[in-house]
Amino acid sequence: MINIFKKHHGMNIIGQGGKIILFTLPSLIAAILIQLYFPRFAALPENISFIQSVGYLLLLLGLILWGTAVIQLLTGFSKGKLVTSGAYGVVRNPIYSSVTFFILPATALLTLTWVYFVPAIFLYVGVMIFIGKEEERLTRAFGKECEDYMARVDRMIPFKRPSLKVLHA
Repeated sequence: MINIFKKHHGMNIIGQGGKIILFTLPSLIAAILIQLYFPRFAALPENISFIQSVGYLLLLLGLILWGTAVIQLLTGFSKGKLVTSGAYGVVRNPIYSSVTFFILPATALLTLTWVYFVPAIFLYVGVMIFIGKEEERLTRAFGKECEDYMARVDRMIPFKRPSLKVLHA
């Protein structure tokens, strides 16, 4: 486990995560504060409470994707390998993707508030802004293996094939 803190190919396990979290965190704090102090403003209409069951499904899917990705990252990074299967075969950034498309929307639906959709948008934008630098390093470290992987697996949207525009962004 100590091996995860060691740099591999000039990268640490956090990658661009610090920048992405700092970009997203203010919107998450704001969402929590709005829900706590202005619950009527944050509330979704009561007549759509049936969507809470969708929230449970999204939460379950998100936790499965997130947990699988974390385990794979901890295992693969400590060996200096590019992880391209499992959760990483579905989407290149499954930890961010699971929070963006499953866990934060699930939180919104389960609490019947709209405010958690806002940090989901900020997280998506933060990943799109900052992750390119990490992808450049991965490409330098793993070459064609990484290029082929990026050509077949989308950066953030599960099961979507990337477009050429995204590959060169």
